[in-house]
Amino acid sequence: MTKRRWRLIIFAAIFLIGIFVMQSREKNEKEAISFILDEATNIDSIELFQGEQTVFRGSDGEAKNFIEKYPLSHVKKLSKKERAIFEEEPAYHIVYKIKDKPIYEVDILKVAISSELSEELQQMVFPIGDDQYMIYWAQEKKVLEQSTNTQRLLEQYQH
Repeated sequence: MTKRRWRLIIFAAIFLIGIFVMQSREKNEKEAISFILDEATNIDSIELFQGEQTVFRGSDGEAKNFIEKYPLSHVKKLSKKERAIFEEEPAYHIVYKIKDKPIYEVDILKVAISSELSEELQQMVFPIGDDQYMIYWAQEKKVLEQSTNTQRLLEQYQH
C-alpha cells in the first residue's frame, strides 16, 4: 500500500475511535442520570462536608428535609470558561446515600465573579448570606438547578 492509503486508513481509524468514545460517554452519562432518578426516592441519608470536616450527617427523617425531591431536574454542561467564574475549591460537598452507599455527590461552588454569570447561570445560583452558590455535579461537569432543600441545608449549617 502507498503512504497515502496508510494515512487514510489511520485517519479513518482515529475518527471511528473518536466517535465510539463520544457515544460511550453520552451513554454513561444518560445511565448515571437515569440511575439517580430511579433511586432518588430511596435516598435515606445525606452528608455535608466543608473541606474535610463533616458539618452535618443525617439519616431517615432528619435527612428527608434536605434530600432533593427531583434531583437533576435541570442540568447544564459547564464549560471551562464558565467554571473559572467560581472559586476553584468547592465551598461544600454533599453526598447522598442509600444504606450508607453513596449514590451521587455534588459540590457547592461559590461564585467568585458574579458579573461574568450568563443569564442562564444566574437563574441557577442561589444566595446564602452575602454570597452566591451553585450546585455542581463534578463527575459529569454539569451544574444543577438550585433547590430550596439544598439552600435550607446550607443556610442551617453554614459556618
